[in-house]
Amino acid sequence: MREIKLPNQDFILSLSEKKTPLRIEFICSGLKNSDLPPSSAPEFALVGRSNVGKSSLINFVGGQKQLARVSNTPGRTQTINLFSAEKGAFFLVDLPGYGYAESALTTQAHWEKEMQNFFEERTGLFAIFILIDIRREIQPEDENLSRWFQKLGLKVICIQTKCDKVHKSKWHQLREIHAKKLALHPSQVITTSSDKKLGLNEIFRNISGMLDALEKDLEDEENDIPQ
Repeated sequence: MREIKLPNQDFILSLSEKKTPLRIEFICSGLKNSDLPPSSAPEFALVGRSNVGKSSLINFVGGQKQLARVSNTPGRTQTINLFSAEKGAFFLVDLPGYGYAESALTTQAHWEKEMQNFFEERTGLFAIFILIDIRREIQPEDENLSRWFQKLGLKVICIQTKCDKVHKSKWHQLREIHAKKLALHPSQVITTSSDKKLGLNEIFRNISGMLDALEKDLEDEENDIPQ
């Protein structure tokens, strides 16, 4: 991670206060890590079950309707899609969905093999947004992935999608339940709705906080290196 260029503190501070969409640009797609350009800045990967709303979230964060393809067919996204945010200050990585029963066995095998390589080898990757439909129960696959990401040393944030489909009085309870299932603190769960434009600033505050923490972690690592 030492070769990755970090945003400056002014940018990180401004991001924590931002209330409007980011400038996001599609860079490229690939089937595996080696198909993508080398990491040049911190990367946040979006992970979730098929049809959880990953593409809709990227469009919401970027303020564009067609930035990422939205499909009513679960499992449609089959590639790793790389997006630049704020002219390369950091990157978002949209990963293929998992857990769709009707996906071809070859697709499931690809996810297991190539995604494992991606999470273990991608140089700039340091944080995961695991998306959960707020209406659905956490599945064992979700739980296992969250714990595995944390064992790899990746920061994990849960983004609850489609919160407009559930009465607001239930949001707090569902946040607590999802956090416990995913081995997270409730502060690591963000409640959002792409349709109703809810949760944008909270996403940005979390990205800002993680970037700030990353810079401090790297400074500590450098200070620990014998001179």
